[in-house]
Amino acid sequence: MGEPRFEPDHELPCGHTVGELVEHLAGDAPAEFAAHARGCPHCRAALADLAPAGWEPVRRAARVEVEPPADLVSRALLTVRGAREAGPSAEVAQENGLLRVTPQAVLVLARRMSAELLADRPGLRLLACTGDVREVRVDVVADYGSPAPALSARLQDDLGGALRGHLGAAAPSVWVRIADVAPPQGS
Repeated sequence: MGEPRFEPDHELPCGHTVGELVEHLAGDAPAEFAAHARGCPHCRAALADLAPAGWEPVRRAARVEVEPPADLVSRALLTVRGAREAGPSAEVAQENGLLRVTPQAVLVLARRMSAELLADRPGLRLLACTGDVREVRVDVVADYGSPAPALSARLQDDLGGALRGHLGAAAPSVWVRIADVAPPQGS
């Protein structure tokens, strides 16, 4: 039940393409095409499939000016700076000495493991993975209607165990947060 496939090169019986209809909806089509689309049963049917509720709500939402948060730039720069600065490394004891693991390497490992763990579990998708050698924070998107709290708790336990398997006592604590809920399919 996913969304219908969008094929812009699909040609309608009247000879026009779905892509031309999208240009028309966006207001980028020539006036003569708009006249054709209003009278053509094939174009009208395709337009009804493309935008069953009409495009006016989308156009109204696009015209609304959104004021970004005042601290957006400083927060973004802090995040970038934090990702680039070398913080303390995790130290993993090995047979021939200590292995130092950078915060960036811990995050790469945590992201990869999160993606692998989520690949086999419907209901959650990885949105972000941040942190350092002390703590990893994983943000996920939950599908509407899924048992999100139970799924995220299990991911937190499984990811923590997987990181301990690789990093031993140097593994960071893991926090999983449901950052968003995806609307039901077809809505």
